[in-house]
Amino acid sequence: MAIDKILMIVSDTVRGDMLGYNGGHVHTPNLDRLAARSMVFDRYYASSFPTVPARYDYLTGKAAYAGNGWGPLPKSDISIVSQMTSAGYTTLGVVDTPFYQVNGYNYDRGFNYFYDMKSQLLGTPQYNAYSAPGEDKGQSKGKMPQWPITGKVRPDHRSGERDCPAPLTMIQAAKSLEEIYQDKFFALVDTWDPHEPWDPPAYYIKRYLPDYSGERVHPPYGNISKHGLTDRDVQVARACYAGELELVDRWIGHLLEQLVYLGIENSTAVIFVSDHGFLLGEHEQMGKLVRRAPGEATWMRSPLYEEIAKVPLIIHVPGAKPGRTSELACALDIAPTLLDMVGLKPGEGVNGRSLLPAAMGEPFVGRDHILTALPFANPGEGVLAVDDLMRTVVDWQPVTITTPEWSLLFATPREPVELYDLRTDPKQQNNVAADNPQVVQRMLELYAQSMRTEGVEAKYCKPRLPDHF
Repeated sequence: MAIDKILMIVSDTVRGDMLGYNGGHVHTPNLDRLAARSMVFDRYYASSFPTVPARYDYLTGKAAYAGNGWGPLPKSDISIVSQMTSAGYTTLGVVDTPFYQVNGYNYDRGFNYFYDMKSQLLGTPQYNAYSAPGEDKGQSKGKMPQWPITGKVRPDHRSGERDCPAPLTMIQAAKSLEEIYQDKFFALVDTWDPHEPWDPPAYYIKRYLPDYSGERVHPPYGNISKHGLTDRDVQVARACYAGELELVDRWIGHLLEQLVYLGIENSTAVIFVSDHGFLLGEHEQMGKLVRRAPGEATWMRSPLYEEIAKVPLIIHVPGAKPGRTSELACALDIAPTLLDMVGLKPGEGVNGRSLLPAAMGEPFVGRDHILTALPFANPGEGVLAVDDLMRTVVDWQPVTITTPEWSLLFATPREPVELYDLRTDPKQQNNVAADNPQVVQRMLELYAQSMRTEGVEAKYCKPRLPDHF
């Protein structure tokens, strides 16, 4: 039987291990309550990385890493939103993630109603105003800063917490639900927070750093020591991130509370998910990719560790028993799950699988492996990524292949290979590739299998896996 009301909440750059319901230190009571009445997927991973490729995965069920990359939604792809609209659902999008419509990306295609809040980095340059050490705060005209930002800053031009992007988005979404709550509906609410810049009100940050005095740290996207970040800088960054995450949780609570007031809490399916995580000092890195220098338009070798690849997924189905599952699932499974909820079938080329049976507590066998990857590019190629600017790929980029037991980070046979036993080493501190060559080979076979399944071009397959193509 189809579910008539579906709310999907996407929050960018969420570290699942920091959430309260996972034992994390961040105060997230609203997500904790949602998790307590839902199915929590403890082994859910990103597929295509980062922001725009992940949205492509969500809305099509296909892997952006195989060829679509960071760019517009192709006309040849039928979004699941278009399918739902054609099936009689009222479809609503409320987003502040600034890539749905920029440069004709058309990720708003198919929605009956779509609100692009334009409150984030690319929409309002004042939210990208920093003060470098020894410099006054000034406007940067929407461009990313070219230095590792640390030091005190004056507050952005906001009259209060409600002017922050996530609250603006959740308030608009709650308001919009008033207009459609009696319909069959699918509502997608997507906030870019807690993506940097981490600039929540100071009272959020002080919970995690009591002596906080107004500093802000912008992640250098690289090695913290190489880029001159001190221990205090890392503390400030982690506290600012935690405060931003708590802010997001508070206003997700506002949106979920609206379901109660509208009388539809018990009839609405709710999905909460993130696209990827972020390194906040782990592996000596801060960021989700590695640049040669802050702001420089080059991508160096960027391993996708668990802190980046493993992300939260909560699915609440009305009437279903809550629980947790450790079966493997990934971003390609979101679209088939949503289509299953409304009684529709995935189209051609969709290789995801519905998670609805698992969410309803039925027997479920997860994937045997997951591939998490940037859109494939060879060194020397220019790619659009992260901030919609052309960047040069300098190094071969490792992908991450995850199985229930292992995590393999692999670029080419000539590059470093990292293998971790997640059963005994979940923080990936001990590389055991040299001691487990047979495991490495088996993982590479799974990697090749994913590349074939998703139709990755030969020019990307052969240099990476010459023995398999």
